[in-house]
Amino acid sequence: MRHPLALVAALLAAGPALAPAQTGTIALLDFENKAGSGPTADLAAGVTPAQIANRGAFFLARGLTGDGQFRLIDRRDFVRQIEAMRPTDDGRPTAARPSFLHAAQTLNADYVVRGELLSLSSTSTRIDQGGHQVAMRDLNLRVGLSALDAVDGRVVAMADAAVARRFRQTAGVRTELGEDDLVGLLEEAVNKAVPSLAEKLGAVEEARAARPRVRLTVTSTESPALVELNGVLIGSTPLEDFQIYAGDHVITVGKAGHRDVTKRILIDRDMAIEFPLFRAELTAEEIKQIVEGWRVDALIGVQPSVVIRHLGGD
Repeated sequence: MRHPLALVAALLAAGPALAPAQTGTIALLDFENKAGSGPTADLAAGVTPAQIANRGAFFLARGLTGDGQFRLIDRRDFVRQIEAMRPTDDGRPTAARPSFLHAAQTLNADYVVRGELLSLSSTSTRIDQGGHQVAMRDLNLRVGLSALDAVDGRVVAMADAAVARRFRQTAGVRTELGEDDLVGLLEEAVNKAVPSLAEKLGAVEEARAARPRVRLTVTSTESPALVELNGVLIGSTPLEDFQIYAGDHVITVGKAGHRDVTKRILIDRDMAIEFPLFRAELTAEEIKQIVEGWRVDALIGVQPSVVIRHLGGD
């Protein structure tokens, strides 16, 4: 049998081999409030669910980085990237949401994690104690966490957790909570949900790392135009070197005042795709003139609506 001190020395010498395995880099979205206004005025007057949800990102970030399993991107950098990639139409803001997936890829994130305050509510139970009516108030808080693959926006892991506190309310004793009390409940719920999310992400990582990826570049004859991949907004044209998984994909390019163009394409290598856009009102002669002026490498579909050029390919 090895001497205990020798065993300790061997473990110390192993050093990095004993460190937690890195399972990915994470970018955090906002912690959103889905709880509405919340019927908690009798327990926490003046404190709204939105105020509580705003604290969620801090607890989520702390939980994800607590054991060194994940690398976390600075949230300020992520927000700046999202704002820089906010889609516009001829310089004017659009109704479309910013492309957080494109921003996450720019920062080399593997996953985008978001949190939600799902509910914040109170319930009342009346108890007869020796002829005296006692009101018991229960404050319930539930959070939900979800992780999206930064390559295709698919939700790959979800977790939720709920916490509750009971308070005795009588004619002589009334409890009123402050903001810090509710923030403490939120912290407890997030701490309960994070280990489950982390465990599921660890199981996903091995299969995810094995999937082949390719680079996609999308341009359009009228720019900027919004680009959707499999129904998820990924940015606006010109979109360069967006990373996707190899396989069948549905790409839609659209611009205000123009016809949306949608195509299903098998993408198995780095590829550049140019989408010609037509105005919503366009005559057949105008379409013919535009088509005759194109320099075409390959046409997909019955109508010449998509032009494909391979990056560095044949």
